[in-house]
Amino acid sequence: MSITDTKSSLKKILAIIEELNGLNSDSIPKLQTQPTNLLEEIGKFEEAKNNNLSNIESNDDEINSLKNKISQNQRDIASLEESNSELTNQRQTLLEKIQDAQNELNETQAKITARREELATRSSRLNELENRLVELKDIQEKFNNKMKELETQLQGDYNKKEKFSNSYAMRTAAMKSLIKAGYIQSAQLKLIQALQPNTTLELKSIVQAMGLREDVAKSILTKMVQKNGPIEYDEATGTVTLKGEVDF
Repeated sequence: MSITDTKSSLKKILAIIEELNGLNSDSIPKLQTQPTNLLEEIGKFEEAKNNNLSNIESNDDEINSLKNKISQNQRDIASLEESNSELTNQRQTLLEKIQDAQNELNETQAKITARREELATRSSRLNELENRLVELKDIQEKFNNKMKELETQLQGDYNKKEKFSNSYAMRTAAMKSLIKAGYIQSAQLKLIQALQPNTTLELKSIVQAMGLREDVAKSILTKMVQKNGPIEYDEATGTVTLKGEVDF
């Protein structure tokens, strides 16, 4: 039964009590008082109930608000977790890129160091070559000076030898003329004149025809062989060969 129904019942009871007003004067006030008290208590109860209902509704609203906040927080947490996962992936990607960049930087620095060392080596080698070039220039200059001195000396020697050669040729020509004219006679000359080109002759026959001592003829031929003269002398067989024409 609701409170409204209870109130209606109490009102009916009060009406009945009023009808019985004349029946018992002592008991009626008590009967009248009890429903009134009950109505007051019921009113208080209804007020408390309404307050409780209001509090319950307020609590329900607060609970719903909290539920909504919890749901929103859960959605926010899920979104944050998703964002955090994405950021973690991005962070990992960035770390990998940073590592790749660091590796590339290390490789570049290593190449730069190698190039610097190579450049230092080449610079050192270039300095060595430049110093060597200076030395070679000095050597070349000294060599050129020496060559000029040698050219001058050789030219002087050549001029002297040419002069001597010309003089020798003149003396030789004069000597040949004197020999052909019979003004110059010697055992060596007579022995050579007695030989025939490319013909092997016995030495004994030659010295007998010339009236020359054999030991003198052997001595002359031996000296001519030692001086690479144009003869072949075989002392064992006692033969001699003139290897070419002699112009005198």
